[in-house]
Amino acid sequence: MNGPVTIVAGDQSLGAYLAVPDSGSGPGVLVMHSWWGFTPFFSQLCERLASEGFVALAPDYFDGATARTPAEAKRLHDALDEEATSRLLVAAAKHLRTHPATEPAPIGTLAVSRGCRWALALAEAMPEDISAAVLFYGLQQGAYRRSQAAFLGHFGKEDPTVAREEIDSLEAVLQDGGCEVSFEVYDHVGHSFFETDRPDHFDPAAAALAWNRTTDFLQEKLASPWEPVKLPLRRI
Repeated sequence: MNGPVTIVAGDQSLGAYLAVPDSGSGPGVLVMHSWWGFTPFFSQLCERLASEGFVALAPDYFDGATARTPAEAKRLHDALDEEATSRLLVAAAKHLRTHPATEPAPIGTLAVSRGCRWALALAEAMPEDISAAVLFYGLQQGAYRRSQAAFLGHFGKEDPTVAREEIDSLEAVLQDGGCEVSFEVYDHVGHSFFETDRPDHFDPAAAALAWNRTTDFLQEKLASPWEPVKLPLRRI
């Protein structure tokens, strides 16, 4: 049952990887890959999630392309059709939400680096469908007034690409919108500390701690979705 699947949205299609737990069903988690593309790390991540009881689906929005250098990764990322990618990822979320193996409840997301922008966008676009979001050292500033998700973030204190001020700003915006937010900042690690295929950056201790926090968070929020407290909009 585990392996490649195709998501269809109108006249477009999107490849993805699906992993189902041995039990045959579980809460759904949509995985968004980094700007390196859908590398083997992400199919392995789906398998890890399945071993914890989740139904994991990872869309490949680079259509099979992967990067070996930051310059190649930037070209892949910059070449994305934003509107088309958004439509396809919404279709992927709906596919997972209604999959026979997925429990009839809102799903979660797990995003790495540049994939976090899509996780945040989906939580805002699909507030009734996404109740939990995990962000690994990536963010995107925005208003986020519709989201009803709980958020867990993992960031490296030594990450030169994500400033602490940006982390604090996003946390405040999400909290102001009524979302539950827990952003963890790990000492002595930088970007990509969770990715085993980035040996120059991977940190086993921080990665293990982040993984345990992630699975605990997803099990709690997807088994018993929390009730958000929507605060009134501020008038400026």
